[in-house]
Amino acid sequence: MGLVKPLVHEIANKTWLINELGCNNMFVLEGPERSFVVDAGMGYCNFREIVENLTKKPYDVAITHAHPDHIGMMHQFDKIYIDRREVEGNDKFDLYTSIDGFSMEHFSMINSLRIGNWDVWTPTEDLICRGNIDTEIVYIQEGHVFDLGGGRIVTAYYLPGHTPGHLYFVDSGSRIAFTGDCVNFNNGTTMHAASTHIRYLHKIRSQYKKEYDRIFTGHTTYCGKLDVFSMEINVVDTLIEAYRAYLRGEAETALIPFHIAPEMPPINKIIFTVNGVRVEPPVPPALWEEGEEQIIP
Repeated sequence: MGLVKPLVHEIANKTWLINELGCNNMFVLEGPERSFVVDAGMGYCNFREIVENLTKKPYDVAITHAHPDHIGMMHQFDKIYIDRREVEGNDKFDLYTSIDGFSMEHFSMINSLRIGNWDVWTPTEDLICRGNIDTEIVYIQEGHVFDLGGGRIVTAYYLPGHTPGHLYFVDSGSRIAFTGDCVNFNNGTTMHAASTHIRYLHKIRSQYKKEYDRIFTGHTTYCGKLDVFSMEINVVDTLIEAYRAYLRGEAETALIPFHIAPEMPPINKIIFTVNGVRVEPPVPPALWEEGEEQIIP
């Protein structure tokens, strides 16, 4: 019998990582006046209860991107903050946030693919808790600030690619960047050229040691692992070099099965390794933007 409750870890002062049964991470940050929640998970727990056990302050819930493992429990909350592009024009938004139509069958499927691990986590049907609140959706853009009081500021930044309106959040208190899926090893873009994506990656890289010292992604504890270590900055460096190699025509590519939907066509990915760090970002739709001077960023 495995664990049936999310694991809660304090990764900095008044800063908690909540691992939802091996599928994803959510985060709760508490300031002197307000608290802040990053992402709303999948649906295998009463996440609102966890949040309100951790903090008694009023809080805001912000979503990095509208994939089901990051926004699945939005209906437990009165209001969420998200980029407009994650909702408008997203024909799967209602499916990903549906109160109905969610069952243990999905967890069983992803578990069979080693996303989540029955040896560690064993959820049951009665744990499902998607919520039933008619949630207000508030659109935010890069530069939006959440003031937690006492000088603790959380700022939203835009890094699309994994999804059209993906946001990451940099917290001045913990000096952590909460990046969702925008700089994971398989981060990538299907919506703009490789040259543009390099520029976005340069932006988050330029903030390292200036605005943040650690990166926590949406999947730090994953596939049965129980560690809660920060992602190394060299993953971002390797992603940048992978796209630069692709622009030079030097990158290896391969068709890789989609890890959570193997019935779908495989994804054409860049396969790139530097100093033992391997990344597999999807191949972008173009090398350069139309009319762009072809100088590698």
